Amino acid sequence: MTLVPGLAQTDRRVNLPMSRENAAMQPLLLIDVDGPLNPFRAPWFGQRKAGPGFEFHDLTPAGGITYRVALNQEHGRRLAALSCDAFDLVWATTWLDDANALIAPLLGLPTDLPVIPLDRPNFPRGRRSWKAEQIARWVGSRPFAWFDDEINRATRSWLESTPNLGAHLAHRVEPHVGLVDADFAVLRSFADSL
Repeated sequence: MTLVPGLAQTDRRVNLPMSRENAAMQPLLLIDVDGPLNPFRAPWFGQRKAGPGFEFHDLTPAGGITYRVALNQEHGRRLAALSCDAFDLVWATTWLDDANALIAPLLGLPTDLPVIPLDRPNFPRGRRSWKAEQIARWVGSRPFAWFDDEINRATRSWLESTPNLGAHLAHRVEPHVGLVDADFAVLRSFADSL
């Protein structure tokens, strides 16, 4: 589903039109898959021995190439808990709609979460994450937390300098570790601060 900023849209999770009146409900939690949920750089990943709590899955998204991913169901439970009282969950991943079809069921998440339509650029955008501009356009002034393994100082600086962007947290998750307790604590603290 492609969302156009400034137009009335439907929030697929709660089926409410997104408007200035209800956009301030809960902040958005923008979820990246590869790195945070699928710690593909973990030493155990290359050895094909799943780390504690992780299971390997061979997934074939649209396009027909099969990828091996390691997912931890506890991450799904904790994200679902955050969605109950702190955030509205949104996919911000190159898996696009395949995140709902292939990743969400394995984590026990809803299979109809909104998806930010990300297009990889043909040329680098500097040192910041290539997703930053597309995310900023999509979220507009709504508060959000975004976790990704590509977030760096340049990404945070660019977001901070973007006019009219809502309160936000751009949180780096190390791709050799994936989400850990401290990451969930940072997300909860941000939501509680709003």
